[in-house]
Amino acid sequence: MVPAGQYHAVMPDQLGRTVSIVVLCLAAAVAIGYVTFGPRPGASGHGDRIVLNYWEKWTGTEAQAMQQVVDAFNASQDRIHVNYLTMSSIDEKAMLAIAGGAPPDVLGLWSFNLPFYAQANAILPLDLPGIKAETYAPAVRPLVFDGDTQLAGVNTCSSVALYVNLSHLDRAGLDYRNGGPPRTLEQFDAMIPYLTIYDADGNVEQAGFLHMDPGWWHWCWPGYFGGQLYDVETDAATIDSPENIAAFTWFQEGQRRYGLDRLRRFQSAPTDSPSPYRNFLSGRLSMTIQGPWLARVIAERAPDLKWAAWPLPGPAGEPGAPAGPIECDILVVPQGAPHPEEAMEFIAFTQRQDMVELVSVLHAKPSPLMEVSSEFYFNHLNTSIAAHEAILHSPNGFGTPPVATWPEMNAALDAGIDRIWNGNEDVATVLADVQAEVSAQLERARVRRERRGQERYGAGP
Repeated sequence: MVPAGQYHAVMPDQLGRTVSIVVLCLAAAVAIGYVTFGPRPGASGHGDRIVLNYWEKWTGTEAQAMQQVVDAFNASQDRIHVNYLTMSSIDEKAMLAIAGGAPPDVLGLWSFNLPFYAQANAILPLDLPGIKAETYAPAVRPLVFDGDTQLAGVNTCSSVALYVNLSHLDRAGLDYRNGGPPRTLEQFDAMIPYLTIYDADGNVEQAGFLHMDPGWWHWCWPGYFGGQLYDVETDAATIDSPENIAAFTWFQEGQRRYGLDRLRRFQSAPTDSPSPYRNFLSGRLSMTIQGPWLARVIAERAPDLKWAAWPLPGPAGEPGAPAGPIECDILVVPQGAPHPEEAMEFIAFTQRQDMVELVSVLHAKPSPLMEVSSEFYFNHLNTSIAAHEAILHSPNGFGTPPVATWPEMNAALDAGIDRIWNGNEDVATVLADVQAEVSAQLERARVRRERRGQERYGAGP
């Protein structure tokens, strides 16, 4: 242990400034080193073409799908050649490269990255001929536009729907063929006991539905109840609103339905397929919320599974306008990009209907565009793609809160959710604590913006 007196050698404020300077210097060095010495396709062999470097986060089949778009663009003209690079931790590497003055020309991110990058002035507004907000489905527009300014193009888009094992429903005598999917949350909840099976010792052999499986969208439950976590107009947290309390009370009741000890045994049971999809694919879980890519996973790993996807009903949604979370893979032009005009030309090409549909089909995702060809549905791997598309076109579709400090907010929310699920604490009390923490985060963010002269994301006209 260091003696207390030794801390007086450097005062906290001075230490913080020193650490910040060191971190920034290291970040710049790493960025320049990564761009200079990191993986880069050769730029030779393309004649007089302008070479664009495009960084993307995808791997495997998803990366190969985008490679087809890149190849189509390179073959469509003779002025520009796009070098396509895929990598992990792309958001961190890209910000380091931008700070170091050596960014790529085109960058593939997630829609939840956009507020931070935009507020930090790390990306350029887009000017894409023929593209306007109405080009995209209604729930997609707020994820790529800030007011009237387009900041990103859409690569692919996903909505989260309820995936159902139809064999389980048939075995339980639940008539979905004549009555259709559940239209209300009460109807959905009533299905779960019929789909739950216990063994002789009271252990769960088959669960009807688990809020924490896979547990990737903790933030989504308020949206089904008409709630939100953040008010962009007032820059205020709304964590402990009545709608959110109702949503997380329903969430907690999902745990109490089974009992925490039973659920822990259920989730820790050995399996031959240790993956996030294992319980649904193996038949241990009857219903789960998932993105449209699950259709591709089922085709590869459980081709005999009989399934369908429906929008999860909630108090805020209705059959004609369902609620559900939306996420987008986006394309941006970084600040300082060597060839911004040519980069925007490439992004405009990727927004063409045929290119969007090509990638979306290969990813088993819905099209984010308003106009969709009939061939798109005919060739689609996901036979329930209409359910995902309905959420994209619904006024009740929603994304993550449009705030630059979303990672901090999400971490605070995750800690609160853990208390609600694992500790059986009073929901209103927990959310009040999270509200206080997030409010403090937003205040610190406001002070930082003012010190740096930044305009808050979403505060414009």
